[in-house]
Amino acid sequence: MKTSNKPSYHHGDLKNALIEAALAHIARDGARALSLREVARTAGVSHTASYRHFRSKESLLAAIAEQGFRRLGDMMRVAMQQHSNDPLAMLRASGVAYVEFGVRYPDHLQIMFSGLIGRHDDYPELKNAAQEAYELLASSVRSAMQAGLVSGPSELIVSLASWAQVHGLALLIAGGQVARHLTESFSAADLAFQVTGLLQQGIAMVPTRGARKSTLPANRKRRTRSDRSRASR
Repeated sequence: MKTSNKPSYHHGDLKNALIEAALAHIARDGARALSLREVARTAGVSHTASYRHFRSKESLLAAIAEQGFRRLGDMMRVAMQQHSNDPLAMLRASGVAYVEFGVRYPDHLQIMFSGLIGRHDDYPELKNAAQEAYELLASSVRSAMQAGLVSGPSELIVSLASWAQVHGLALLIAGGQVARHLTESFSAADLAFQVTGLLQQGIAMVPTRGARKSTLPANRKRRTRSDRSRASR
């Protein structure tokens, strides 16, 4: 009786094997060069076998993105639970966890926000995972605002500011940009803790200002008034 040298997968294992193979390809060649056929070959199965789990490259990317959002949510949740009685510390911890996730799983982060997945509505599990992760960040902002510890135009604006800060920092660290400017060693968590602290200094206990009346700098506005005064003489 002939035996096959190809790896065999028990029920439920092939999907994860394909995801891991895809991540290896993405780390080496980037997401845009990903080929479902090559992924199947790396996993040691036929293209037909992979098709049972992923009918297209996009569906495979959606599975990777979903896995990423799940992991991100888990890391944020664990970090936040350690500060459940301190809304500001909880907000900061969620940001640090976000950065740590991005640095630990840079290929997931790339897929999650790459724009290569057309419509999240076509992948309900991905959509739910992404919403749950965002809601963790938003809930920490909400708690801090309700406690009167954070001020801002709205929960959405403060959430977006917090998200943009930690997402940008994660990309910079993962892409090696930050290391070029450091003169001493810092962990991703240390950097994230210090950077998120700067944002909190700006939004904590600061009264909300009204809408801006002008986008001109103060010196520009003074010159404008002076010009008007001279013109009226």
